[in-house]
Amino acid sequence: MQGIHNRILFSKILVAIDGSTSAKRAFEQSIYLASKCDSKLEVVHVVPCEFGGDSVNTFELVEELKDKGKKILEQCKEIAVKKNISIKTFSDLGDPAKIIIDLAKNNDYDLIVMGSRGRSTFKELLIGSVTQKVAHHAKCPIMIVR
Repeated sequence: MQGIHNRILFSKILVAIDGSTSAKRAFEQSIYLASKCDSKLEVVHVVPCEFGGDSVNTFELVEELKDKGKKILEQCKEIAVKKNISIKTFSDLGDPAKIIIDLAKNNDYDLIVMGSRGRSTFKELLIGSVTQKVAHHAKCPIMIVR
């Protein structure tokens, strides 16, 4: 009976990653949960658009971050496939908190898993600003991993 309950509890999990240590741990925890609950994972990487100007340097930086994100998502996919976990990955460009909140609002996620701090250069006292915004606005439960 325990297995049936778990499947109902977390059938679809959204995982937000950014390459930070806490995001890697969050992904590891989502893999564990998905294996125990027979969940489907959807993993998102968002390249923040906080850069000013329209110079070639800005464009190159955004492209570099997009490439790094694709590599991170590919690694996540490889890990999930090895563990026979259903996974869908996607990336976006914009405000990470807004994109994660919108994804959660427009899809039937049972859980959002994310790291306590991202790669931002600005340090928050307790948790990262993206995590804080998502925790405040999301309609489904959130697991914050340190």
